[in-house]
Amino acid sequence: MTQINEQADGIVLGLKEIPALSGVRFVREYSAEPIETPVSGFIAAVGVNSAERKSAFIGDDATSSLKGEMYSAAVEIRLYSPNGGNGSGLSELAGEMLAGLKTADTAGIVSDASVSSIEFDTELNTIFRRIGFRLEFCLCEEGPV
Repeated sequence: MTQINEQADGIVLGLKEIPALSGVRFVREYSAEPIETPVSGFIAAVGVNSAERKSAFIGDDATSSLKGEMYSAAVEIRLYSPNGGNGSGLSELAGEMLAGLKTADTAGIVSDASVSSIEFDTELNTIFRRIGFRLEFCLCEEGPV
């Protein structure tokens, strides 16, 4: 697992602690864990869509011994609704997730959060909403310059 995925996982762990999201099963997108069809409960598939190294540095105003690299990553959570429920509760959970990013983000690395309109997934034969956000973080360490 990359350090970029670890940053996203930290946000997901925070979301899992929100009581309103306790019935949502979180899975990693493109993992070996299968998503059942038909979808029987709310599923949140988490994926890092893109990542880039913004800059590398040695030292800054805080300390001359800090070195590291700044990264930016686009993360998407696809929140799938159970089949047969006509999407009941999907928008409410998407809103909880969007609002919950504020409390889940203990490191202050989340920006540009949004929720999409309702979409249809033909493979899973279900509806979903995308919760997208950007992570901006430093993989830094203290040490000799």
